[in-house]
Amino acid sequence: MSASPPSIDLRSAEEVGDLFDRAAEANRATSGRRGSAVRLGREGRLVISGDLHDQRENLEKIIRFARLERGQDHHLVVQEVIHGEHLVNGMDFSYRTLARIAELKVRHPGQVHHILSNHELSQARGDSIIKERGDDIAAFSEGLGYVFGDGADRVADAIGNYVRQLPLAVITGAGVMCAHSLPSARKLGRFETDILERELTEADLTGPEGSAYLMIWGRGLEETAARQLRQAWGVKQFVLGHQPAEMGWEEYGSNILVINSDHARGVALPLDLSREYQQAELIDRLVALAGLPSL
Repeated sequence: MSASPPSIDLRSAEEVGDLFDRAAEANRATSGRRGSAVRLGREGRLVISGDLHDQRENLEKIIRFARLERGQDHHLVVQEVIHGEHLVNGMDFSYRTLARIAELKVRHPGQVHHILSNHELSQARGDSIIKERGDDIAAFSEGLGYVFGDGADRVADAIGNYVRQLPLAVITGAGVMCAHSLPSARKLGRFETDILERELTEADLTGPEGSAYLMIWGRGLEETAARQLRQAWGVKQFVLGHQPAEMGWEEYGSNILVINSDHARGVALPLDLSREYQQAELIDRLVALAGLPSL
C-alpha cells in the first residue's frame, strides 16, 4: 500500500543515497515523459498537490487520497517538498519527506510525478534561500551532516542528481498543465518556450537567466503572459504552486489556479483525466486537507 512506512534505514547514507539514485532513474524513464514534461492520457484520475514544505501530515493525507494502489491510471503530482518550519536546533531534516516521495516514485514509477520547484533546485545547486528562520539551504545541509556524518556528501549528491531529473510540468490530455510557476511577464522575452520539449541543461537551471530557473522562480502571474504560454504549449488551464495562498487557493485571471498544501487551510485538487475543465469547475473540485482523515 502507498501509505506504508519507509522500507529503508533513513539514517544509512548508502540506503538513502541508493533510494534517490533509483528514483532519479525512475524520473528519467517515466512513461509519457518527453523532454522535461510528462504527458498523461485521458483515462484515470489525477490528484494535484500544492507546495508541501515538509508538512508531513498533509502529505500522508494526500497520498492516501490519491489511491495509487488502485491502478496504473491513478496519478499524483507533488511539489516543493522540502524546507519546512520544523527545525531542530536550527537543522532541517526534511530529507526524510523527500525520501518518502522518492520511495513512492520507485514503487509507482508511472504514477507519481514530483515536479521541479525552486526550493529543491536551490538545495541541489547550493543557492541560498534566506527566510526569517535563516538560510534554508544551510539548515538542510546541516541536517544531512548531523545524520550521516562522513556520508552526507553521498546523500547530497544523490539528492542533487534526483532533483535534476525532475520534470518541469505534467500536462493532461484534456489540457490542464501542472507546474510550480510561470515566468513573469517582464522576463518572458528571455524565456525559451521549447524547454518542455527537451531535456534540461545546467544552463537552464542556472539563475538568473536559465529558462527553467525563470519558470520555477516566476512571480507576478499575469493573464497576458499566461495566454502566450497557453498558445505556445497547447494547454487550457494552469494549476501552480509557489505563490502564497492564505485560504489554500488563489486564482490569477481566468486560467491560472494556485494551490497550497502546506498549512491548515491547504487543499488538493482531484481531476478526472477524461474531462476538460473551466477554472470555476477546478475551484469547485478543491478538497480541504483538514477534512481528510488522518492516520
